[in-house]
Amino acid sequence: MSSLIKTTSISESQNIFFKRYSKSRSNLVEFLMNYNNALDGQRSNNNRLEYLDFNTIPTLKTNSALEKHASTIYSDIGFKLIQSEIEEAVDNVTMVTVSNIGENEIYVVNDKFSKNWTVSYSTSFDSYACSCKMFGRIGLVCSHIFWVLRNKKIKLIPNELHGGRWLKSKFVKAVHCGFDDDIETFIVVDETKQEYRDMHGDFYDIARLIEVDGDKIRAFRQIMAEGRKEVLGEGNVLSISEKRLMIENFYGSHVPSQIDVHPPDVVKTKGCGRRLSRLEKEMREMSKPGRKCGKCGEVGRHDSRNCDKIQDENNKKKRRNQC
Repeated sequence: MSSLIKTTSISESQNIFFKRYSKSRSNLVEFLMNYNNALDGQRSNNNRLEYLDFNTIPTLKTNSALEKHASTIYSDIGFKLIQSEIEEAVDNVTMVTVSNIGENEIYVVNDKFSKNWTVSYSTSFDSYACSCKMFGRIGLVCSHIFWVLRNKKIKLIPNELHGGRWLKSKFVKAVHCGFDDDIETFIVVDETKQEYRDMHGDFYDIARLIEVDGDKIRAFRQIMAEGRKEVLGEGNVLSISEKRLMIENFYGSHVPSQIDVHPPDVVKTKGCGRRLSRLEKEMREMSKPGRKCGKCGEVGRHDSRNCDKIQDENNKKKRRNQC
């Protein structure tokens, strides 16, 4: 995952995400299980977003062919951002001047803030560049370039202006292949993963169709519960040996006959524990059995060293009660 982390904000976001699944006192096995659960949660969320991207028809706000093409190649969030830029290009962007410098066409356009921006088009490389640097920063085409595309009667967004981050494709690429789209890759179809994606798609499709019918929702949940018992074998009582064999097969190792590593002994160090209040201390002292004083012979909470002090306090209390 190190190749995916490019800034401090991304690493902090990943740190906060994995803290939801991890605990400070987990052992190595629990940590690996929690880590796998976190990855499964991310993959499930990505599959849900991919399903929505490929099955949701966005609403178009203009008659531009560029907007229609953008709705077919961009994800839902990416299309909403691109759609606002296209609207901006249609309603507020105007041309100031146009000139030719060698093989480059230079367009100076004005936006709604009355600020001029320069868009250059290279005829030799068929590439576009804007002085606002929006495509270089976040990978989205700005309204200034969209205005130039509309002015040149282009109906499809050029391939070099797509931006791989916002396309309807896999969210996470192979780590060792990097982020270069020009690298030739060979896709091996995994039938298990394909069936898993199809299962997710069927589930969300059914959930979307019955979301307003309570009876169908209850019936569907009952069918899922019965299917879970049938597939996972829930409700069957396993013997101790079968449980041990299942656990050993899950972890891929056997229980050793002799255990040499044990948890460390608990050491009570200075400062551990909590402080007792005055009332708690008195209650603890009262719960202890009394002992006989060697000086006065009474059974109480004192000894021969502080017997005189205790006697003086008792005499003072008697005098107060007599007054």
